[in-house]
Amino acid sequence: MINQSLGKETFIYGIGRILASSLAFLLLPFYSHSLSSIGDYGLIQLITAFFAFSNIVFLFAFDASLMKHYAGEDSANRKLYLSNTYFSLIITSSLLVSILIGFRDFFSVIIISGNNPDWIIKIAFILFFDSLRTIHLLILRAENKAYNFMLFQVIDIALLASLNIYFVGYGYENNKVAGVIHANFLSSIFIFLASFSIIFKRFDFQSLSFIAWVKIKNFAMPLVPAGIFWIVLEYSDRKMLEFLMPSDIALETVGAYGVGHKLGAIMLLMVYSFNYAWRPYFLKSKDESEFKNISSYVFYFLGFFWMLLILFVQNITTINIPFLDKPLINIDYLSGLSIVPFIALAYVFHGSFILQESGPFLKNKTQNISIIRGLGVALNLVLNYILITNYEPLLGAAIATTISYFIMSLLIYFWNKSFFNFRYNWKIIFIIITFMAGAWLISAQTHMLIKAALLVSYIATYPQIQRFSSNDFINKRT
Repeated sequence: MINQSLGKETFIYGIGRILASSLAFLLLPFYSHSLSSIGDYGLIQLITAFFAFSNIVFLFAFDASLMKHYAGEDSANRKLYLSNTYFSLIITSSLLVSILIGFRDFFSVIIISGNNPDWIIKIAFILFFDSLRTIHLLILRAENKAYNFMLFQVIDIALLASLNIYFVGYGYENNKVAGVIHANFLSSIFIFLASFSIIFKRFDFQSLSFIAWVKIKNFAMPLVPAGIFWIVLEYSDRKMLEFLMPSDIALETVGAYGVGHKLGAIMLLMVYSFNYAWRPYFLKSKDESEFKNISSYVFYFLGFFWMLLILFVQNITTINIPFLDKPLINIDYLSGLSIVPFIALAYVFHGSFILQESGPFLKNKTQNISIIRGLGVALNLVLNYILITNYEPLLGAAIATTISYFIMSLLIYFWNKSFFNFRYNWKIIFIIITFMAGAWLISAQTHMLIKAALLVSYIATYPQIQRFSSNDFINKRT
């Protein structure tokens, strides 16, 4: 049976993440009916991509290193590692903010397609406050305060959604993208201030130590390339669409792709909810034999949510809102709906990769994560170029993403197999793949009963999954 502590925390983190992202998902229908054009949504996608990339650069993987050294330590050592991490990030983040603001004319061309350079000022401060509040919330995860973490997540997204609705709908009539940036700016400051007490109670200037900082840095640095590679892999499809498509339709193409990607990325919420509990769990446990049954359950539930998404996404997005007499999402924004199964499947493979990161972490071979992700990025860039230019652009970018995540998952599997003798239960994998293939085949069907019957049949296999899982994930060599 899956470890109860891990299962409970995954459930709590999952509820928080799903609730938070359900509020955030409201922005997609709102944007589709409120933005001036789908090109505006494309620009928002590019800004989001820059946020994701820059968060990695601002944090320098010190968050992962802090989690590694904080979990399982006594109070004094926890204060030592936290204080050195936080102080270091204040200095480096301030430097990066200065660079962004000082060269905002240059960065406006790269980040926001040449729009108002003053937007870069707010973007820089959003990144500053986000990097620091990440440490605030990480402490809650490391101390297994899942409910507190969930509360901040929900407040953050609820506030962000509310501010977006106000500033895009009313506050910035002439430039709605500027309203999105301002909403993020205010939300970031508020959550930073609201969560600052977490750090204030634990920070100690007297704990600052160059030796401790070097220890944190030495673990973090090999992870920086891995983080950058993951973000490049995650967002290169949209940037390459902007680069490879004619300039007059580039942002519109990115916008259409972004809508399909956003819907497919609902799958990523399931992966994140598991990862929030998984990483602190295996870092504390440090016993790979405890991971024996986990992968079977992870893949089973990822398979269920993937099927649920692709079977009903079209029904949900086109549902009519009675009091507005409009579809949930503007029909003009749904040209990218065909990529949803590919994007969602890519995140199933990403979930497999996240599950197996425990191996390199426990063997202190985190550079292997960077190497595998680097190979994934190289493959993704090549495939994006080939498929976008020689195939249907939206589907080409989505297929490139799926293949890249699959190859990365396969590479880390073979590495772990050689060190830990990892084994998946292929009977369980076969059952899951069979049902997922069936769901994909009937996803275009309009008969809800057929779709529901397939899901019920899949749920009915759960007792069999439990019986098979006794030999799952890790088999001892005999």
